Amino acid sequence: MIGTFKNEAKTRIDVHAHAFPPEFMKLLRKNAARPLDIRSNWEWDESRFLGEMDQWGVGLQVLSLPHVYEYYDPANLLLGVELCQVANSDYAEICARRADRFRFFAAVPLPDAAAACTELDRARKIAGFSGITLSTNLHERTLDDPAFDSFFEHANAAGVVIFLHPLQRPFPKEWYGYRLEHLIGLPVDTTFTLARLALCGFFDRYANLKIIAAHVGGTLPFLAPRIERAFREGKSQNRPGHYFRKLFYDTSGPTHEAILAAVAKMFGSEQIVFGTDYPFGLGQEGKQYVEHAVGVVEDSGLSEIDLSKIFSANARKLLAL
Repeated sequence: MIGTFKNEAKTRIDVHAHAFPPEFMKLLRKNAARPLDIRSNWEWDESRFLGEMDQWGVGLQVLSLPHVYEYYDPANLLLGVELCQVANSDYAEICARRADRFRFFAAVPLPDAAAACTELDRARKIAGFSGITLSTNLHERTLDDPAFDSFFEHANAAGVVIFLHPLQRPFPKEWYGYRLEHLIGLPVDTTFTLARLALCGFFDRYANLKIIAAHVGGTLPFLAPRIERAFREGKSQNRPGHYFRKLFYDTSGPTHEAILAAVAKMFGSEQIVFGTDYPFGLGQEGKQYVEHAVGVVEDSGLSEIDLSKIFSANARKLLAL
């Protein structure tokens, strides 16, 4: 039931919700080159999604794939194009049927920049489109790779919102124990990517892009002062902190309320948006991910005005809802 927590924000907007829709899953299973690590309870189930949303006062979810690039080889770009097209069409059907509850971040088939531009243009015409999702690396290539310039120029001209989600990359063998390649590796890759973009001039070239950094920006809040010291070696017009204050940070992941308060102090509460990482299950703290995300915001010590911004107002403005 709604009301377990102090703030009765019944219009919470969840910008970080993953859905593996049915036609996408059919295509993926048909073409998978290896066993898929996708649990059955992660797949799309509209009644289950709506039930969880209603329980925790989430009025709207923006659906996305956590990453599409993991599921096809860069040598098979045609499959990548088809996977993105099918996923976006699946989301279009969901959003058309339940426009009151769902929107989506489209998948685009990078590293094929021309195909990604074409799919972006198609997706932008679909009701429910709120932006695109990208991984922090594209088959281990950095986002500032010159091969992607034409795509980012195209997206920048449209002022697209980009939901940036981490993707596993290879680490030294010592990392592959205790799930550290996942628990530490993913937020580190988010931090590396944002730092690199802030230093290489990416944000100067593509100033109209609006980027949401998943999981409260990874480890960025902790390392931002250290990253400032790289400014002399960088190519950007401004110090990294200038760009970090323009990013948006979602509240998802196994984070702590003190971290959220720190992000509000460092970058401003207007740069925080509510995200849950649903449907990725129970955390070891015994709370379901949506419950934990709501609690992190509620227990952050921020003002009621700030909570209202985080739960809905910031997303409404960012996504032009």
